[in-house]
Amino acid sequence: MFVKFKIFYYDGGWTARATDHGIITQGETLGELIDNIIEATELYFEGEIGQGEQITITVTTEPVPDFILELDQADAEPLTQQFECQFTVDRNAKATSC
Repeated sequence: MFVKFKIFYYDGGWTARATDHGIITQGETLGELIDNIIEATELYFEGEIGQGEQITITVTTEPVPDFILELDQADAEPLTQQFECQFTVDRNAKATSC
């Protein structure tokens, strides 16, 4: 199974949203965000992933979505760093690789 996340930094923290699933999570640091993505994804698919199945997660940065800027009536700082990572979660071993 493949799950794609788009992440952005805004207002002192990171936010991640799955592009094709109802998963949203946050973290103060990038490391905390990745941990939260893994946990949220495992919980979201808990009843759907069978024995020995893995979840491959792709994470890519994006600019702050316009709807957030409109709600806050603010301008975001331009995204200066790009981050992309792909890792696999093995639900049975509780281990990840990146």
